[in-house]
Amino acid sequence: MPTPTQMQTRTHLARFEAERLAAYLGTVSEEGWNHATACHLWQVGDLVGHLVWIGEFYVTFVTRALAGDVTPPPGSPKDERYAGLPPEDFYDLTAREYRDFLGNLILPTFVRRFDALSQALESLTPDDYEKPCFYHSGNRPLWTLADLTVQELAVHAWDIQSRTEPGTPLSPESQPILLERVVQRPQPVLPLAQNAEGPTNLRFELSGAVNCAYDFILTSDGTRIESAGDAPAAATLSCDTETFILTLYRRLSFAEALAHGHIEVSGDDSLALAFAQSF
Repeated sequence: MPTPTQMQTRTHLARFEAERLAAYLGTVSEEGWNHATACHLWQVGDLVGHLVWIGEFYVTFVTRALAGDVTPPPGSPKDERYAGLPPEDFYDLTAREYRDFLGNLILPTFVRRFDALSQALESLTPDDYEKPCFYHSGNRPLWTLADLTVQELAVHAWDIQSRTEPGTPLSPESQPILLERVVQRPQPVLPLAQNAEGPTNLRFELSGAVNCAYDFILTSDGTRIESAGDAPAAATLSCDTETFILTLYRRLSFAEALAHGHIEVSGDDSLALAFAQSF
């Protein structure tokens, strides 16, 4: 659980990312809302429709959690109306519905929704942080909605601007929180681990926004990501924090990053290549 100072940093960052994205969207032409994004099925308008849904429902999640209610709210992925609909299909459906319904009001609605969400997050007290909150993948502590808000805004801002303005970096201010979140995501079992006699350890050494190292522990049961330990690694891969985050969010592939020289390898080159091709 964060301290009040850490929580304030997170909530201020959520507001900052919302305001920065809104300012950018205010410069987008009418035709620009039809521009492709890194979310391959979505145009800019669709992705902003998704974010409007996020802003609206996260406020609902906070309000209900403070009242002790962790049941799925109407219109959430757990709503009976969407029973059996895969999460990806649910988000695609709601994104397009919100875009179509809001039309030219989509940007001012985005601003209002995230201002309301920022106010809700900033109003939380330390006694509220650990209150359970509904979330579609499982109830979670209320404070984590601040990190999720930063994640949604920063990653989707990159999804937009990396295509409309190639070369736009992933938010440096948000990379530390994005790194904390992305290493907690479940990772796949890789074929090279299934053929190994025991666990295989690959180390990533990161520089840039965050200087640290993580070990990928590959086993036949799954892939774990842990802070680097004392045990030697079979291969060490060095890259900047942004590249690491974007690969784990599946915005880049490790193979692509290696091919373009964004990752340097020491140790077992063949193992690093096999990992990059299978991840």
